[in-house]
Amino acid sequence: MDFELSIIIGRTPNDVFAFFRDKDRHRQKTGSPVLGIEKLDPGPPVPGTRYREVVQMLPLVRGEIRSRITRIEPGLWLEEDFEGAAMRGHLAYQFLDVGNGTRLIQHESLAAQGLLKVLEPIIRRMLFRRLLDRLEGIKRLLENQVSDNISFPP
Repeated sequence: MDFELSIIIGRTPNDVFAFFRDKDRHRQKTGSPVLGIEKLDPGPPVPGTRYREVVQMLPLVRGEIRSRITRIEPGLWLEEDFEGAAMRGHLAYQFLDVGNGTRLIQHESLAAQGLLKVLEPIIRRMLFRRLLDRLEGIKRLLENQVSDNISFPP
């Protein structure tokens, strides 16, 4: 499954990039499927930096997603590979200066594994809407941010 989404955010490319780069520092919004994100390597994020996310997939089912940064160009690109929760994939964020803000382009490739492979058409429809809602939530959050104490939306 491949997705490409785009949204304009009224903040600089460096601001938007920093939000995604520092994903482990944000409080998770109530109701988010992401229960927590932990950076596993010390120091600033660089290629090779690893993360562990705990996600609530169903009411009584939790899973773990492990990711690793593969490309980081401040204010321009942030990419990572991930796997877990019966999926693996690649996620890339591109940050384009559009004068009055940033065009954020999210490129994502996912491959379902095991029994989930059969459900890919259903997963695709559900996931596309969630990804779009997530970007719209991030846009609202960053455009209304009044301090560094921000939370990462679902």
